[in-house]
Amino acid sequence: MAQSSNATLKRAAVSLAGAALLYYISQVNYLFFHTAIEGFSVIVAVLVNVLATRTYAYSKNHLLLYYGQALMIVSVVDFLHMLAYRGMGVMQVTGADAATQLWIAGSILSGATFLFAPLFVKRKLPQGVVPAVYGLAAGIMIWAILCSRTFPSCFIEGVGLTSFKIGAEYAVIAASAAGMVWMSRAKSTLAHDLYNSLMWAMAVSIFSGLCFTFYTDVYGFMNFVGHILKLASYFLIFRGVVLRGLDAPYEVIFAELKRSAVLDGLTGIYNRVGFMQLSKEEMSAAEESGVTLGLLMLDLDKFKRVNDTYGHLAGDDVLKQFANILRASVKASDIAARLGGDEFVILLKDVNEEEMKAAVDRVRRRVKSWTQASEVASGLDVSIGGAIWAPGMSREIDALLRAADEKMYEEKEAKAQSLSPGQ
Repeated sequence: MAQSSNATLKRAAVSLAGAALLYYISQVNYLFFHTAIEGFSVIVAVLVNVLATRTYAYSKNHLLLYYGQALMIVSVVDFLHMLAYRGMGVMQVTGADAATQLWIAGSILSGATFLFAPLFVKRKLPQGVVPAVYGLAAGIMIWAILCSRTFPSCFIEGVGLTSFKIGAEYAVIAASAAGMVWMSRAKSTLAHDLYNSLMWAMAVSIFSGLCFTFYTDVYGFMNFVGHILKLASYFLIFRGVVLRGLDAPYEVIFAELKRSAVLDGLTGIYNRVGFMQLSKEEMSAAEESGVTLGLLMLDLDKFKRVNDTYGHLAGDDVLKQFANILRASVKASDIAARLGGDEFVILLKDVNEEEMKAAVDRVRRRVKSWTQASEVASGLDVSIGGAIWAPGMSREIDALLRAADEKMYEEKEAKAQSLSPGQ
C-alpha cells in the first residue's frame, strides 16, 4: 500500500510540474504552447492508426481499429485548426472564428467516436465504413468553414463564443457521457487497463469541453486549461491504447503460434503433439478426481481408394468431414485428435464402458449416414478400438494407445476375413 501511495504521489508531482511548465510556456509564447498540444494529439492519432491497421491481422481488435480510423480523420481537422489559429499566419483566414469552427468540427467527430466506440467492443468493424463516413463528415465541415463560409459562426471578436459553439460543446459532452455509460456495460469484455484508460480519457475530455464553453479570449486561462485537459485525454489514449497495443499483438502472435503447434493444420483438431500433452494433463486431473477416461482409436477403412480415385484434394476434404463427425459425436470437453494420415483418436472424459460404447455407436451411425449421402465417401467405413484408463493405472499414454490400437486392428482383420473369398 505504501509503495502504491508513493507511486501515486510521484505521478501527481510530475503532472503538476508538467502543468506548471506548460503554463509558463503559454505565458511566454501561447502559439508555441498551442502548437505543441495540438501536435501531440495529432501524433497520438497517427500512432493509434498505424498500430491498429498494422496489427489488426493478429489482434482482430475491432475497437482499436475503430479508434485508429476515426482519430486519424479527427487529427486532420485538428491539424487544420492548429494552422488556422490566430497569429499562426499559415492559412488565409482572419480572426479566431475559423480556428474555433475547426475546433468544434473536430470535437463533433471526437464526440461521435466516444459515443459509438462501444459498438465495436464485440462487433466486427465494417470494412471502409469508418474512413468513408468520417472522411465525408470532415470534408463537408472543412469545405463549409474554409470554402463556402456557411458553417455557423463560433467566435465573435470582442464578444466571445457564440450560442452555437457553446451548444455544440454541450452536445459533444453529452455524447461522451453517453459513451461512458455504454462502455461501462462492456467492462467485462475489455482488458482492465484498456477500459480504465478509455473511460478516463472520455471523462477528461468532458471537462475539457466544459472549459471551452467559458473562455472569451483564445489566449486566455480557460482556453489554456481546456488544452491541458485535452493533452491529458490524449495521453491516456496514448498510454492505454498505443503503449498497451505495442505489447498485446506480440502476446496474440505468440499465443497463436503456440496454438498452431498443437493443432492439425488440415482438420483443425489437435495433432499428435497436442493430444499427448493434453492426455497427460487429463490423466493427472482424473487421478485427483477419481474418474475414468476412455480412449478410442479410429481408422478410415479403404481411405486409399478416395485418393486414388478422386485425388488428394478430395481425400483432404474427406478427412476434414470425418474430423467434424468426431467432434459432433462426443462432448465438447472431450479431445479429438488426428495422429497422422487417416488415423484419429478421441479421449473421453469421465466415462464408463457403456458410455464409451455409446460414443462408438454415435460415431458409426454418423459415418454410415455420411457415406450413404456422399459419392466420394461412399464405400468408406471406420474401424474403432477402445481402452479404459482408471486412476491407479500407469500414466503412460503410449500403453493406452497400443491397447486401443490392438482392438482397432482386430476389428480390421475381422472385416477383412469376412470379405475374403471362400469365407
